[in-house]
Amino acid sequence: MRYRNRIKLAPGLNINLSRSGISATVGPRGANINIGKSGSYLNTGIPGTGLYKRNRISGLNGRPEHLTSNSTNNVGVQLDLNENYEPVIQIFSESGSNITSETLINKIKRTSEYKENLKTIYKKYEDLIHKQTLEFTEIHKQIITPITRIDIEKEIENLKPEIYSKERFKKREPSLEETEKELLREAKENYRSILFWKNSKNRKIYISENLEVRYKTRLENWRHEKSFFENEESEKERKKNDEFQKEFEFKKRLLEGNLEGTSEAVLMNFETILNEINIKPEFFLDFEYDEKQKHFHIDLDLPEIENIPNETGSILKSGKLSVKNKTQKSLKEDYAKCVTGLGLLIAGVAFMSGAGVEKVFISGYSQRIDKRDGKEKNDYLYTIDLDKEQFSKINFEQIDPLETFKLFSHNISLSKTFEFTPIEKTLINQQV
Repeated sequence: MRYRNRIKLAPGLNINLSRSGISATVGPRGANINIGKSGSYLNTGIPGTGLYKRNRISGLNGRPEHLTSNSTNNVGVQLDLNENYEPVIQIFSESGSNITSETLINKIKRTSEYKENLKTIYKKYEDLIHKQTLEFTEIHKQIITPITRIDIEKEIENLKPEIYSKERFKKREPSLEETEKELLREAKENYRSILFWKNSKNRKIYISENLEVRYKTRLENWRHEKSFFENEESEKERKKNDEFQKEFEFKKRLLEGNLEGTSEAVLMNFETILNEINIKPEFFLDFEYDEKQKHFHIDLDLPEIENIPNETGSILKSGKLSVKNKTQKSLKEDYAKCVTGLGLLIAGVAFMSGAGVEKVFISGYSQRIDKRDGKEKNDYLYTIDLDKEQFSKINFEQIDPLETFKLFSHNISLSKTFEFTPIEKTLINQQV
């Protein structure tokens, strides 16, 4: 296994995946071991509920005793599978040191928590082994039904250029009343004489002398600010609408090109979709697109059989996990499904690239060392000629890719034991 991530399964239980195996850690949150002078206890509970269960694992000198000291240390219990997929328990103190008490380990193995966690690990690992194989043998399930001419025509019909909406100038026009209030606030600050009876008269004079000029100035400033803002918005509207119109024309040209199967639209879409594919097998391809015929010609450099996961896992009646190497026949069958499924996936990408694409010709090859001269050569394993009409009718969730090949004109030499015999094919010369 090449997993290196950490998968959280449930509170208190985590699965660690690595090349050395799989492990579960039961730590202080939800499950922990307390070791004190009076012995060792396994505490399990549901975090946040206050519910817990406490089981004595061992007492002082092996004898059950009551807890006489509150001096305890939280430790972690790590449950691993070794290279032979057998469970191994390690107990670590807070300082990280390994506690190797066989008595303690044997007591842990008899707890229901240990047995349940071990079952979880076995099942999760079985599922992961199976999933790893499916990532190679079920590539075809990622195929999306090709886009149709009707779909593109509807998109063109509904396509409209975006229109910029100008911002409204939000600052209110100043009023005579607001200006008078402003001057009144100033007058109150300016005229605060202890001869209070003079303040009122002076304030009125101040307002009267300044009101007309102040109001006129505020109004002129507001109008200037409003005009400047609106001019800027008009210029922004012009530029934005020019951009939106260019985007609209570009999208429309691509959609029309998609409909007609032009090289510009088809190749742009083809490479974009290819870059979005996320599958396990590594592959390379060379292609040519014939705009006149609306045909793709693709040479597919297939993954090698060595890339196919070689392990299979199952849970025995005893509850243990059994992991074995696949038989040669099973491994070759997985490889055959992988490379044919990949061919169908790439065909799906080609058909998705343009509603005008009518046919896809795919030739899949594997690289092998020629035993005669020791040099690497390309062995073609299959060719297939796919037409869009038939391809669009397939429910790829339910198929066997080997059987789907039979719906199309193809050339493949595959024995009952899934052994490929190379066929003749010439490689094209445009690499992606």
